[in-house]
Amino acid sequence: TDADRDAAVARVRADLAAAEAVIGGLPGSSRAAVRACHDLYAALTDRIAATPAAELRRRRVRVPDAVKAGIVARAALRERGRR
Repeated sequence: TDADRDAAVARVRADLAAAEAVIGGLPGSSRAAVRACHDLYAALTDRIAATPAAELRRRRVRVPDAVKAGIVARAALRERGRR
């Protein structure tokens, strides 16, 4: 149901917020990769949240490749400035 989806999305967003709080403390050598994974998962979560639960059962929800590329590039640039 949409309520079940919303509860799952809320749990994921709480996990993402907890992860966001510690990414800056990671070694620079891994921070950009972890940031990219975090941001990709957040984008997927947003798309799941915007999809009716009934539709989630019928089709795969994904982040388009071009959007993924932009997310990864932004993560690399963002973390590059923090080294």
